[in-house]
Amino acid sequence: MTSLPPMLLNGRNPAASDLDWLLASRALAFGEGVFTSIRITAGQAVFLEDHLLRLQSGLAALLYPSEAVDWLLLEKEIKTLSHQLQEGMLKVMLLAGPGGVGYRRAKKQVWYRFIRPRLLSINNQAYQAGIACWWQACPGSNPESSSKHLNRLSQTLASEGCPNHFAEALQYNADGKVSEAIARNVFWFANGCWHTPSLQTGALAGVMRRQLLSHLTTNQVLQVKSDLETLKQAEEVFVCNSLQGIWPVTSLQDANGCLANWPIGPQTQQLMAVFHPQLGLPLN
Repeated sequence: MTSLPPMLLNGRNPAASDLDWLLASRALAFGEGVFTSIRITAGQAVFLEDHLLRLQSGLAALLYPSEAVDWLLLEKEIKTLSHQLQEGMLKVMLLAGPGGVGYRRAKKQVWYRFIRPRLLSINNQAYQAGIACWWQACPGSNPESSSKHLNRLSQTLASEGCPNHFAEALQYNADGKVSEAIARNVFWFANGCWHTPSLQTGALAGVMRRQLLSHLTTNQVLQVKSDLETLKQAEEVFVCNSLQGIWPVTSLQDANGCLANWPIGPQTQQLMAVFHPQLGLPLN
């Protein structure tokens, strides 16, 4: 079994005494904190700048100032662990420590940096043959849904609702608009350009989503509020995140049967060819 580098808590190995503050922390009690999961390949943290921006914007969404965290030190710790890990992923968490009375925060909140190295399982079949997705309602929108904060109850319930033989589920919000997959953003190609749900649908502002929006020119991608019937008319569909890249979607199903089928088309393959070498992932 491959050995992993040690976890880091504020730049050191966690100790048993850290349970004292963790059990009393706002992170544990209220899910107060943010996290991001970074793909590590060839000892490098892929899209590191965007991951740091995600953490910073998530902290701002929770109404905390940027100076609550030493960003240069966090970046240094991520790069050090990336070099030690070489291949896998890092889960980077910013945890609000103890403080305040009930829900009311203290005037000055203590924050902890926690980085956990992990191996990453690669689903080769998903790249080669695509995946079937389940179609379901989003169980409920988290507050600040575009940020990746520690409260992931909506995603947990969504995973419970998705049958085990489906690798992912595409979800629609209370207005019936396509929002996102459980752990990925969704894109589809139709009428000569790409489409992805706008953040107003409850979609997460994912790092891979941001990369794709930056890569595609303004007239190549639209951020939309679309329903199932629009999605059915797509020529190609994929889901994506910054750990496992692009998974082509070949069918969509619910309890009544198959709702739609799509090919693994040239537009999807082209984007896989752009991003997967950077992520150390297979091509179609």
